Amino acid sequence: MAKIKNWTVVSQRVKDKQDGLVAYSKYLLDEKHKNHSKKDTRIVPMHGDVKDFVKYSTCQALDFDMANTKGGRRVESYAQSFVFTLPDTVEKPTDAQWKSISADIIRAVHKHLKSDVPVNNFGKRCFTNLHDQSNPHLNLLVSRIFEGERLDKLDKKGLIVALKKQFNSSVLKHCNINYANYQPTNPSRGKRLENWKLEQQKLREEQEKSLRLKQEAADAALQAASQLLLAQQVKDESEVTEIAAREAVAAARMAKADADRSISLLSEMKNLFSQFKMSLADWIKNIKIYDPIMEELSRVEVIDRAETIQKHPIYDSELEIVMFNSIEQAEIEAEPYTVEEKPISGRIRRRRTNKPS
Repeated sequence: MAKIKNWTVVSQRVKDKQDGLVAYSKYLLDEKHKNHSKKDTRIVPMHGDVKDFVKYSTCQALDFDMANTKGGRRVESYAQSFVFTLPDTVEKPTDAQWKSISADIIRAVHKHLKSDVPVNNFGKRCFTNLHDQSNPHLNLLVSRIFEGERLDKLDKKGLIVALKKQFNSSVLKHCNINYANYQPTNPSRGKRLENWKLEQQKLREEQEKSLRLKQEAADAALQAASQLLLAQQVKDESEVTEIAAREAVAAARMAKADADRSISLLSEMKNLFSQFKMSLADWIKNIKIYDPIMEELSRVEVIDRAETIQKHPIYDSELEIVMFNSIEQAEIEAEPYTVEEKPISGRIRRRRTNKPS
């Protein structure tokens, strides 16, 4: 069975400036939120006060923008969020152990970003708390502006690598739990998504088979009608027979044209679905590697391509079920990496009355 390379660490910019930071900080403290209540989450303070953090981060960002008189880029995100997660199959650390892990992680962030200032000066501007549930996780917030300086390294790969190493080391040091010995019980969250890919493939194959049989029948009818016309012209030149034969040829040609048109439409739909799946895969990839700019672009692209598919002449209720299930299963795969419940399916209106059960 495959082993993991690190314990899970996810980094993400907190969007929407002050409003987004206030909303996210409330979420971190809300035991009644549906994401927490259904998992019996116990929320434990670890380091700092979230209200002080929000106030400091907001003031720093506003002061930075006011001092920015040279036309540089504005501060769009006031804080960076980090989530350090352990699986539900390992022994849960105690609150005291999590506090030790939290302190180690803050020191690692300080060392990577602002080692030139005292660690306590930097640490008091951070916030951490614990969501103690079946798969417990430590939440860390770091201000994107510190003492008037933009911390551009906050969402770079180097910091993520450093924090994964520190998280591995701290869990081993304080809890005697080694990630190298852990074997995941469900190594592929994307298995259900793969099942829907197979269903898509099956649907396409059935459509192609139907259209192929239709074209073959139309070709055979055209050939038979042509032979009939030739035979009747030789054997019987009667006007009625000749008209009937010509009508048969015309009908066969129309049937073939319909089949050709259907095949063309199917080919278009295949290309659209292929592009849609590529965009969906890119969206998940960009979430997992934490590339927020590309994640947003790929999400917009998925929505645009889904809406293009909905406008296609052969789009029907079966295709709608397949498309929306693909999106929803992708959102399940992306769930550990994003706080937004339905980042794609919630933005696309269903066109058909038939909905997946």
